[in-house]
Amino acid sequence: QGSGPILLDEVQCSGNELSLDQCKKSDWGQQNCDHIEDAGVSCDPFTGTDGTVRLAGGRSPSEGRVEVYYNGDWGTVCDDGWTDLGAQVVCRQLGFSGPAALASEGDYAAGQGFILLDDVACVGTELSLLDCPHSNWGQHDCSHAEDLGVRCSPESNTVMDGSLGNTPCSCPEQW
Repeated sequence: QGSGPILLDEVQCSGNELSLDQCKKSDWGQQNCDHIEDAGVSCDPFTGTDGTVRLAGGRSPSEGRVEVYYNGDWGTVCDDGWTDLGAQVVCRQLGFSGPAALASEGDYAAGQGFILLDDVACVGTELSLLDCPHSNWGQHDCSHAEDLGVRCSPESNTVMDGSLGNTPCSCPEQW
């Protein structure tokens, strides 16, 4: 059980939201609960929903090769046409709100398995990678030498402006 104020009640999410703040819910602080009713979740870091992103192979949780989840598998994203504005979209989806930058090819070890996305054309304002125009899943003309890597600002994945944002969980070391 938690302690202190209870901030949310009557939360109804469809599962497509990027944060709790986008779910239908009571007003912040309006509730009729006790801490015995505190909600909890268990996240399996090895599964996800289509379009979930993660960073792999970096020296910190805020950098690495971009991997995206689709149809039961994790795969990489080709770096063709990417800009720092696109990197900003990936970092924002992961909960980082500060500046973002593309990594150079070869900064992180090449991925293995599927190359899932190519020709991604983000303008920088999108909330997630799948909001950007992109090729059909699995359709590409790339090799793993062209796997996309990004660097997010590590200090900015905190609770911002009184909302919960999209703050990532602590991930196991192998990530």
